[in-house]
Amino acid sequence: MLDARRRVVVTGMGAVTAAGTLPGTMFDQVCAGQSGIRHLPDQMPSSPIPMAAWIESGIDDDPKTKAHDRATQLALTAARLALTDAGVLDVPELCEVTGVYLGTGAGPIGTMDQTYHRLYAEGRDRVAPMTLPRTIHNAPASEIAIRYGLKGGNTTYAVACASSSSAIGEAMRAIRHGYSDRILAGGTEAMLNYGALHAWSALRAYATPADPIDASCRPFSADRDGLVMGEGSGFLVLESLESARARGATILAELVGYGVSCDAVHITHPDSGGQIRAIQAALNDAALEPEAVDYINAHATGTPVGDAVEAASLHAVFGKRMPDIPVSSTKAVHGHLMGAGGAVELIISLLALQQGCIPPTAHCREPDMALGLDVVATSPRKSVINTVMSNSFAFGGSNVVLIAEKLRIQS
Repeated sequence: MLDARRRVVVTGMGAVTAAGTLPGTMFDQVCAGQSGIRHLPDQMPSSPIPMAAWIESGIDDDPKTKAHDRATQLALTAARLALTDAGVLDVPELCEVTGVYLGTGAGPIGTMDQTYHRLYAEGRDRVAPMTLPRTIHNAPASEIAIRYGLKGGNTTYAVACASSSSAIGEAMRAIRHGYSDRILAGGTEAMLNYGALHAWSALRAYATPADPIDASCRPFSADRDGLVMGEGSGFLVLESLESARARGATILAELVGYGVSCDAVHITHPDSGGQIRAIQAALNDAALEPEAVDYINAHATGTPVGDAVEAASLHAVFGKRMPDIPVSSTKAVHGHLMGAGGAVELIISLLALQQGCIPPTAHCREPDMALGLDVVATSPRKSVINTVMSNSFAFGGSNVVLIAEKLRIQS
């Protein structure tokens, strides 16, 4: 029965991005529009793409961590930050009943890229003994469980840009229906390598370098012309309200809605029909009318078509109120994190909820008026926020929408 569902709350968050870490400066830098998009480092092999949002510091400086693929390194760091924030990490009996639900689009692709280079470019006939276990998609989730003793269910989702949102939504369902009391849910992505960058260049969806370079990604801007890739990881500790209260945990927010759909139209071109179904499903799951949403963290990547289709989807659901709902996309500063994007953007949405401050769409100096949106551009906006919605719309037409609120008072 619907009224028998357990309530799901957030008790910890952690993130590592090119725009900073959480706990740390991430939200301040996002609100200040301080972009992590930069020229690729000198040690990066020649690439047709000159810039990305890459991480220079913030990853755990531990030999055991450094031994893994970069996607796993990022995941281990962000997971530690979230577990520490939730007060779980130093309590073995809590760790033993905590699961891991992780999303990643490409998995540990960097290690495989290096392996292929050694085999095909350098002509070697042997690879490192641990190549295979370090390149499977569930390696990051498994290593998190091993490192921190998390013995609950361990699951990995690969749904392109909706991967970590799917992991969070499915973790929410597992807790809601009594399969688990606590799950570390989020995602990781590190696709900034020679092969992947060439693949993105071939797709012709990448932004043209701007002057300055950090303004290359401009979601919702009239002059937007493409996305900019980033790398990063974000995790949330989700648990039942009963569990959180029993252990005296700080409750950061309540997850109330999860909507999922597939366009079933095209592998790369988004379709409003599928997005509308996911948004409406999330609202129905949360038992909310569209009027209840106070802020939308859009998927908006900065591509001309993608941003326009998402705007049309929002208008279809929210109708006449849509021009009055603040919307922003933070990909302008942390880049498109693919499988990790949904988790990082939900974390940013929850911080906006807590602080009553909507982060801006950086570098959007001239919002595209044809979209008919109230784009929070250039500067953050103070606002009373009780309910936030975060969109993740992926290649393959997979759509995930998450809705969170300040903790609801039991009626």
